[in-house]
Amino acid sequence: MTSSFIDIFLIVIASLGTICSLIVVMQSNVFRSAIALSFNFLCVAVVYFAINAEFLGTVQILVYVGAVSVLMAFSVLLVKDLQTGSTSIIGMNFFVSTFISLLTFFVLLFVIFTTDWQTVDKLNEPKIKAALFEEYSLNENKNITIVSKETPPAEIHNGVYNNSIIPIGTLLTTKYFISLQLIGLIIVSCVIGSIAITKNTIENDDEMDELL
Repeated sequence: MTSSFIDIFLIVIASLGTICSLIVVMQSNVFRSAIALSFNFLCVAVVYFAINAEFLGTVQILVYVGAVSVLMAFSVLLVKDLQTGSTSIIGMNFFVSTFISLLTFFVLLFVIFTTDWQTVDKLNEPKIKAALFEEYSLNENKNITIVSKETPPAEIHNGVYNNSIIPIGTLLTTKYFISLQLIGLIIVSCVIGSIAITKNTIENDDEMDELL
C-alpha cells in the first residue's frame, strides 16, 4: 500500500474511533455505551495493524475487546436501570472534566503539528531499511549486513516490523515475565475495586430510595 492510501485509511479509522468514544461518554444507555467502547478498541487495533504493530493489535483485540464483554456483563448485573443508566446532573465536575479534556486535546494537536516526524521515506540507509522492514543477517562482529544470494538461510533474520509478534512474545514470556504478571495483577485489582465501588454505590442508592 502507498503512503497516501495508508494516511487516508488511518484518518478514516481514527475518525470512526473518535465518534465511538464520543458515544461512550454521551450515551446514557449502558449497553450501547459498552458496544461503542468495543468498536473504539477495534479501531485502535486496526490502527496498530496498519502501522505494522501486529503484536499490539492482537493484544488490543484479545485483552481490551474481551474486557468489554465482561464490562457489559457486569453492567447488566450492577446497573439498576440498564436502559437509562444512572442519572447525572451537569455541575462543576462536568465543566472541569470538559476543560481538562479540551486542554489535553489541543495540547496533543499542538505536539502533532509542531513535531518534525521522520517517515520511512526519509530513511536512506539500506541496512536500516533491511533491519526494519525486510531481511538482514549478522556478520562475525554482530553488525547488520544486507542479505545476498550467498547468505545461508539459517543466518537470515526477519526485520523488526516484518514479524514483531514472535520476538516481543518471547521477551514477554522470558525476560519480562514477572513484570507482565504484576501488570496483570494490578489490572485485576483495579477491576475488582471498581466493581466493589459500583456495587456499594448502588446499594446506598437503594437504601436512600427506601427511606424516601
